[in-house]
Amino acid sequence: MDDPVEAAYAQALKLLARREHGRAELSRKLSQRGHSSEHIAPALQRLDAAGYLSEARYAQARVAELRRRRYGPLRAQAELRAHGVDEAAIADAVQVEDSDWYRACEEACGRTARTAPGTPAERARLQRQLAMRGFTTAQIRAALGKNSSERLDSDDA
Repeated sequence: MDDPVEAAYAQALKLLARREHGRAELSRKLSQRGHSSEHIAPALQRLDAAGYLSEARYAQARVAELRRRRYGPLRAQAELRAHGVDEAAIADAVQVEDSDWYRACEEACGRTARTAPGTPAERARLQRQLAMRGFTTAQIRAALGKNSSERLDSDDA
């Protein structure tokens, strides 16, 4: 290919065919592959105009992946910011009070704890682990409360 903008466009299209990318991430990858910024900008503009490049779609896909991996909304927001996603797309993609985040926190709690924490030290350790995964205090309290009540139910049987 003689046209460097066309080469950057084709490379970006290959990357987008594999998975969604944010604008900043795609620009960085094209730069790493030897394309200059003066050729990357028009290629990304063309991808954006064609609907192939979408910050909102990228944010939604990344949030869904993190939720599947049992990470919380605070972690999702931080990762999206680190990848250069604009605040409006982050706000649309990460609804902190969404019930799916509570469910993800309960799953993470169940996988981490195996049994309900019996001592205050075990409970504090579990709270720290869930906070490190990016869950809010309300989500952690709800998950620990549910985990404790499930244990009480199983002890009665």
